[in-house]
Amino acid sequence: MVICNYKEDLKRTVSNLADMAFAEDMPDGDVTATSLELSGQTVEASILIREQGVMVGEAWYKQVLGSYTKRTSHNLVVVPQQIDGSALTPGSEVFHIQGDSADIVAFERTILNFVGRGMGIAKQTRTFVDLVRSNGCPAAVLDTRKTLPGYRYFDKYAVLCGGGMNHRMSLSDQILIKENHIATFGSVKATLDFVRDRAPKGIEIQIEVQSIDQLNEAIDAGSTLIMLDNFSPEQVHKACEVERGTALLEVSGGMNLATISAYCHPKLDRISIGSLTHSVKAPDITLLVKEKRCAR
Repeated sequence: MVICNYKEDLKRTVSNLADMAFAEDMPDGDVTATSLELSGQTVEASILIREQGVMVGEAWYKQVLGSYTKRTSHNLVVVPQQIDGSALTPGSEVFHIQGDSADIVAFERTILNFVGRGMGIAKQTRTFVDLVRSNGCPAAVLDTRKTLPGYRYFDKYAVLCGGGMNHRMSLSDQILIKENHIATFGSVKATLDFVRDRAPKGIEIQIEVQSIDQLNEAIDAGSTLIMLDNFSPEQVHKACEVERGTALLEVSGGMNLATISAYCHPKLDRISIGSLTHSVKAPDITLLVKEKRCAR
């Protein structure tokens, strides 16, 4: 089971996105289906994945279906065949669909676009998580705010399905002190002291450091969440050996599948990776009509 505390926001987002998707994809209906006189034929179809992957869509498929249903007098029955977050093998059926043939072909591209994006993010996340674990590193793999505009909840939910964790959802969720902020105030301690006096109650404060000296200063100033920004693998390993009490260390900047192993360390807590969501490659998925239930 994928634990998510923003399910209602996710559903609302997908419903709005699906409304826009169908409006742009079929502003005046599906002229191909109309010309072929497909309406009136009840058929069954399956959405299949042709490669290994991770299931995404059980939590929000009803919103895509509901958006389509508002545009037609017919009913489609869509049933997920997998649980979000479950591993998929080539040939796995992820959704079973029954309904009017014209509706299924009109529904096809939009549902595949949503499923493909979600599964692409989840598979990328799962690949990173597995690689980090294979290197003996317990660090959580986190996303960033590098999401497609409008898809923030959608993309971050897919990361959860892949076994990752979410970083801040928006600029309103957490204070993140960066290099230019520190330069303005002159030191890590001065910046932290200033922010703590003015931060809203309950808001988490994370500070970005550029060197081991700044790391030590942040620890001495009582920081509990520290980002090692663009550290080399050697610097990350050195930082992980610094006595830091309960402070968590996060590494960020330029992480990819070819380089991440060098950064892994048994005492690293978090790794944030922008490419989980900004470089999405959809898996090979398809919708195939399985059976004609009755002829016209």
